[in-house]
Amino acid sequence: MTIRIESRKIVIFGGKGGVGKTTAAAAFALAFAQANPKQKVLVFSTDPAHSLSDSFDEEIGESKHGIAGIENLDGMEIDPGKWFEDLKTRYRTWTDELFASLSGGSRMEIKFDREAMRELVELTPPGIDEIAALGTISDLLDSERYHTIVLDTAPTGHLIRFLELPQVALSWIRTFMKLLLKYKDVMRADQVAEELVALSKSIKKVLALLTDAERCEFVGVAIPERMSLEETVDLAKSLEKLNVPLRKLLINGVVPVEKCRFCKARRAMQDEVIGEFQTKFRRRSAELFMAPQQPHEIRGAEGLREHFDAWEEISRKGAKTQRKAR
Repeated sequence: MTIRIESRKIVIFGGKGGVGKTTAAAAFALAFAQANPKQKVLVFSTDPAHSLSDSFDEEIGESKHGIAGIENLDGMEIDPGKWFEDLKTRYRTWTDELFASLSGGSRMEIKFDREAMRELVELTPPGIDEIAALGTISDLLDSERYHTIVLDTAPTGHLIRFLELPQVALSWIRTFMKLLLKYKDVMRADQVAEELVALSKSIKKVLALLTDAERCEFVGVAIPERMSLEETVDLAKSLEKLNVPLRKLLINGVVPVEKCRFCKARRAMQDEVIGEFQTKFRRRSAELFMAPQQPHEIRGAEGLREHFDAWEEISRKGAKTQRKAR
């Protein structure tokens, strides 16, 4: 049996922090690249903690070719918060220069516009930084540089909220643009406008990509606890509204069946929750997988391979079938 990602250009691993999402994304990307040596694969992270480097046990940074010695596997780590803060710093500088160069017109109006524009810079909608940084992914796919991109999302959940309310970000840009149009003849105002137009186009492009079920696959990652179950159900509902169904779900950290009485009791509690996962997600026609809790931290290529090889499908009848990447 194989974990099949049919004609998907981007595979997104999403879930709350602490559920092993980054490790799962890294393990899948490594297995997928090794199973498909003729296809170029990129593992891309927007987690500011740069935990992708920790998972592979090697520095990835903004660009790394041949991760783990696999020629067709590249990696990128982007801190969208830092990236967007740099963008806002440029906006602040442009705004200061713009209004410092003005001498005519109503001082009160100019002062109001300046304060309004600076306030707009500070009040950017949550998630716009992450979605703007993902413009890189869209560009890479358009250039056909990569066959598949595996995305490890930040645990904030801002990306999903953004996808649910993209008009908030686009409205923010339009308001900024209206203010700039009043000063379109002033030096450098057009440069800010051009960057805002490019940002707006990038947002629409990424939105179209991530909500295209034919090109995008979302893999949920959870742990066998009721709070994680509730959070994952909420995530699935949000994704359904976006027409990006959660068709695959990995339940991490399942206690292996041991002779230890405590371990048996804990596993019994986990099995109850896993049963609830099955009940709720079978209705959504999702494939469920589970991965055992490891006695050590998963780091490096060998650890990631072992982790992925231990993924097992939870069948409809409760039996397990081991699955491997194709």
